[in-house]
Amino acid sequence: MKESFCIACCSRFEKEMAAALSAMDPGEARLCVFPANCTPIRRSDLPEDCARTVVFGGKCIADLQKNSRDTQVRLDECLELVAGKAMVSDALKGGAFLLSPAMLENPPVPADASELVLFDTGILADSGEKLSLLSARFGIPARKLSVGLDFVRLRLEAAAAQFRYEELKQDCSKEIANHVSAMDFLGKLVLLKGEEETIGSIGELFGMLFAPSNYDYFRFENGLPENRKDAPSLDGNWSWTEPGRGFILRISDSEETLGIILADELQFPEYREAYLDLALSMSGVLALAIENARTFTRFVRSREALRKSEHSMKLAQALGHIGHWEWDMVTGEMAWSDETYRILGYEPRTQVPNRQRFLETVHPEDREKVEAMIARTLEGEKFDMEYRIVLPDSRIRVLHGIGEIIYLGQESQPKLMGTIADVTSQSEVLGVIQDITERKAVETRLAREANTDALTGCANRRHFLNRAKQEIARSLRYGGTLSVLMLDLDHFKSVNDVHGHHAGDLTLQRFVSVCQETIREEDFIGRLGGEEFAILLPQTDREMAIEAAERIRLAVEKAEVRIDAGTLHFTASIGVATRDNAETGIETMLERADEALYLAKNRGRNRVESA
Repeated sequence: MKESFCIACCSRFEKEMAAALSAMDPGEARLCVFPANCTPIRRSDLPEDCARTVVFGGKCIADLQKNSRDTQVRLDECLELVAGKAMVSDALKGGAFLLSPAMLENPPVPADASELVLFDTGILADSGEKLSLLSARFGIPARKLSVGLDFVRLRLEAAAAQFRYEELKQDCSKEIANHVSAMDFLGKLVLLKGEEETIGSIGELFGMLFAPSNYDYFRFENGLPENRKDAPSLDGNWSWTEPGRGFILRISDSEETLGIILADELQFPEYREAYLDLALSMSGVLALAIENARTFTRFVRSREALRKSEHSMKLAQALGHIGHWEWDMVTGEMAWSDETYRILGYEPRTQVPNRQRFLETVHPEDREKVEAMIARTLEGEKFDMEYRIVLPDSRIRVLHGIGEIIYLGQESQPKLMGTIADVTSQSEVLGVIQDITERKAVETRLAREANTDALTGCANRRHFLNRAKQEIARSLRYGGTLSVLMLDLDHFKSVNDVHGHHAGDLTLQRFVSVCQETIREEDFIGRLGGEEFAILLPQTDREMAIEAAERIRLAVEKAEVRIDAGTLHFTASIGVATRDNAETGIETMLERADEALYLAKNRGRNRVESA
């Protein structure tokens, strides 16, 4: 590296930091320590000759004045540097006094400490003996938790990565500025509505990021190029152009190709591999933006078609004096068309439509047979009869009503739908039919696309959170317990790095299918992002949730994914949280489950931990 950076920490962690730094690139960082007296440090305690200084500490750096060359990593407890927040919090809950190996010589153990807990990093061979002597000296139990240097290494690697980023930012300030603008642009891309506008914006994005002299986008529909005979052929998700000064990228959802991007004659072809990695990482967002634009276009067309259909139906009802009505058998809600209001003697929207309001309009002598007909209809018979109504002005009219129960949506929710016609002056019976199959299919598909993760087919984050809030409301109303699982695939990044993104996609899809096969029908799984998922467990207490999580973990451990290179196995870590009081919301439950998941990761992965 062109410049060095410094790591500053309390002397209690000097040996751990030194051991972790020795595994990094020579000369990449050097260690500076300040006294371990838990008093505020001063600027003079830090080195002045480093390009950047990363300071780790707790209360000792709370008042440290910030400097443009410093990064302050503030910890609630200093020992989080070697053990992580979850493990430290768990130990403190029991009133323990926490130790690092360097604190074994003469620790200030308070009189009310319930036990001694040593986070053993492995730097002292006789740490166990010293801990035993301290236990005997203070007369309280002691235990040792082996944490190694993983937490320290992770923090140092993050610091090194940040320094390398800042160094690159200085060398390529203009390019980084373009990338920042492009990333902001990428976040706004999915908000665009028209497909043509979206495709044009993708071209602007590639221009900012890669500066290709030759750029083209080839639109695909149903997996085939649209009106473009010169669309490049592509076997996989990408390939280099000839003679290697650019790349070709496939944009696709989980099922089909949406388009192919040609970015050739890059201004800096020597960076093509880094450019390709960036383009591949963005491809999912680009596919989402294009699919959103197409879905929006389909929605607009469907909405306009529905508006035309509804307008035509209103005209037809007005001309034929036929009204229609719907009765939701699940919610009890009823809806009347404008013509139905008029037939019953009301101005449209002036009454709340319901069963009782309708029966009040029926002639007293016909009311009993109408109620009997409704009862038979609820048992499956079609509603088809003539009956009299009494208008608000006391006039009597004769109506012909037709209706039947139909089942809509994936959950087959029943609705009683029908029509009424004023046949007072007619001598023959008239019937009407309205086919709304296509309309309901469009509504169902649009609702499914808005609520489903395109890759795995499970609920997306928004739909999962909405469902979770409904379950919490249900448990508040009717009582019962509720638990949530947070699941994360172990070492998922290595699957993508070693086997490719297609293998990663197959792994995510297989993971979701295994979970769905293992959980109950009333349980609900959603993808929160990346390889992170959550499962809602209604009417499930903590012990039952842990058992369910363990069944899922074992099923995932046995699962396999077949790829070109052979068979791929994977595991998952799971965190469990149970709703403990009426004030707990889904956000709090997910945070607790995430803490338990973090603990499962730290304790070796492929395991279940509970909050």
